[in-house]
Amino acid sequence: MYKQWFGNWKRRLVQLVSLGIIGEWSFYGIFRCPFAVPYIGCGNCPVIQCPGRNLWMWGWILMGLSAVLFGRVFCGWICPGGLVSEILSMGAFFKNKINRIASNLFSVGKYIVLALSLYLFFVANNPRWAIPIRTGEFFKSVGLTFEHADPIWIYKTMAILIALGLSIFIPMFWCRFFCPTGGALELLSRFSLFRFITNEKCTSCDRCLKMCAMETRPSESNCVQCGDCLDTCKLDAVEWRSRIRST
Repeated sequence: MYKQWFGNWKRRLVQLVSLGIIGEWSFYGIFRCPFAVPYIGCGNCPVIQCPGRNLWMWGWILMGLSAVLFGRVFCGWICPGGLVSEILSMGAFFKNKINRIASNLFSVGKYIVLALSLYLFFVANNPRWAIPIRTGEFFKSVGLTFEHADPIWIYKTMAILIALGLSIFIPMFWCRFFCPTGGALELLSRFSLFRFITNEKCTSCDRCLKMCAMETRPSESNCVQCGDCLDTCKLDAVEWRSRIRST
């Protein structure tokens, strides 16, 4: 598992660079964002220290374009939350213990959370559930936010942290089953121009599925286009191909 995790060094390097660029924004979104749905409309956020004020619009535009071009590549290569989930999943107790039917059923959860997020943003006008602590040291401000936030903000934040933490038991629990961003990118990825696929050499041995952190096959549900399966397949049955050529 550890050799596999460090094997794709190019992806790890990109993830670390991404962590340096948008990692702070990601942590602010969880621990200090006062809105019901974080990372959206950051230009109007009163938390003046959050780097999302300058990143959010370009971040979402580039994320959408990347999904149309390369599927859920953001999840597999750029998302700091995905990196945290992978680290937590390294020694997961129930690796490859969830059958495909249950996994597909639980995967609906990310679309439910996505629908709820869209409702809160477009219908409920993305209400503030926490007092916007404007300045101060990060951890002190986090403590003040938890101390003065509405209970529903605390429940939301704790639910996210618990779902991330459950990756210790079930690999990539949050990313596979409840992440609304992953759900949105999953829908867009169905139209992606480039992707990893299995070709005619595939014998359905499932070596790729067994080593995959997301426990899926190339281009199937929850595939994040990480490319870790390339070196696992001994038959060269996994390849990077354009959608036009594959059809």
